[in-house]
Amino acid sequence: MKSSKTHKQRSRSQKQAPKPDAPGILNLSLDNAATGLIAILSVLVSLTILLGEQAGVRVRVNLPENGLVAPYQTITFTFSEPYNPGFASELVSMNPIHEGYLEWVDTYTMRFVPIRPFELGVTYTLKFEKGEVETRGREVKKAQTWEFKTREPLVAYMLADETSSSIWAVDLNGNPPKRLTDESVKVISFDAARIGEFIIFTVANEQGGVDLWRVSRAGGDAFLLLDCGRDRCTTPAISPDGLRIAYSREFAGPSPELPFGSPRIWILDLQSRQNNAVYEDQEILGYNPSWAPNSNKLASYDGLSDQIFMLDLREKTQSIFSSNTGGPVTWSPDSSKMLFTDVDQAEEGVRTQVKLADLSINKSETLIGAKDDRDYSYYALAWSPFGDNVVLSFHGGDDPLVQTLWLFDPSTLEGIIIADQKDYSYNSPQWDPWGTALIFQQFKLRSTFNPEIGLWQPGFNEPLLLTQGLMPHWLP
Repeated sequence: MKSSKTHKQRSRSQKQAPKPDAPGILNLSLDNAATGLIAILSVLVSLTILLGEQAGVRVRVNLPENGLVAPYQTITFTFSEPYNPGFASELVSMNPIHEGYLEWVDTYTMRFVPIRPFELGVTYTLKFEKGEVETRGREVKKAQTWEFKTREPLVAYMLADETSSSIWAVDLNGNPPKRLTDESVKVISFDAARIGEFIIFTVANEQGGVDLWRVSRAGGDAFLLLDCGRDRCTTPAISPDGLRIAYSREFAGPSPELPFGSPRIWILDLQSRQNNAVYEDQEILGYNPSWAPNSNKLASYDGLSDQIFMLDLREKTQSIFSSNTGGPVTWSPDSSKMLFTDVDQAEEGVRTQVKLADLSINKSETLIGAKDDRDYSYYALAWSPFGDNVVLSFHGGDDPLVQTLWLFDPSTLEGIIIADQKDYSYNSPQWDPWGTALIFQQFKLRSTFNPEIGLWQPGFNEPLLLTQGLMPHWLP
């Protein structure tokens, strides 16, 4: 029985002997599958390379879908592969030709930066020709074209009453204005970017300080940009390239009962978010910063020393000019000169003067007012973006409250009066990007306080009332 049982067990063992060969069969199947997968991947890679060779290098631009761009729109070219700037720049053209330059950003990105604003009413055709874009022979296989126009500018302004103040925008075509900031946010002051995409404004916070906020051109998306805590961050000025904010900062005292410190100029970089004082010397105070058109120079007023400090941020040089009015500074289009006001105490009495500072030689001279027979109270200044005109406000009549606007050529001092309606006073002139239109603040005296925004263009006999509001700024 035992012997028989043992025999049966051996028989079963013999029948199951082939099983050890099963792993070998499985390994063979996996090897075959891997070999097949490699072959498929190789085919796909080859196909991808072939299709890429046939498609060539692809180029995209950042133009809006509606084809409407800002006057100083930077046009960015993005390549699907690394490119050679020298090769690629030869393939770009624009019709009509527009003044600007091509800038290499990185191995995949190039951009066109306009020096002058794109013209209104002109259709531009941008073309990228087919051809090689790098040294290994990689090329754009098919020419591409894009069309665009310059969008109509807006005017941003404030509307305020006893309980609220907000920023609005209106066009020049008579369409209804649009609110950009919410009623719950009470705006104190603001500046609009020359690139036309956003506004920086100031709002008081619950700690007694003043913060910087930002809202887009479209509005409805305001947000806190810089929390200043108990400090007061005021008079924001956006650099023309839209990359930095200069502002005046007054530090809070050790306790709420103590006064704020003297104002000093700070700069907030919108890309890196670095936020630093402009001057290390704590003795240099600053208020009402003003950027040069090239975004490399910054002027500010020190009311304690009665001086204008001008800092060249690129060259790290500084110029100082005497001024005791604290009035606005305006720059020549090439950023080499400034106009500002000063008061001279002569034997005949006080005489306000307009000074011209030449930054290349670090000297200033009296342009207007050296031989005036009385004080004309020169104040607001605005230099045209293309250099041939300056607007100046002055007291021209017997009423000390009336300010008139004079348009003149700074090289000849010849000009015309453009705003002098009876019982009106004008200030805060601003040129549009093309130097073809002016907006300004106007007030009708001896009546209910109702600030207005006026518009002037060549051919106007008198200003046009654009809308009711305060602090007009172009939003191109």
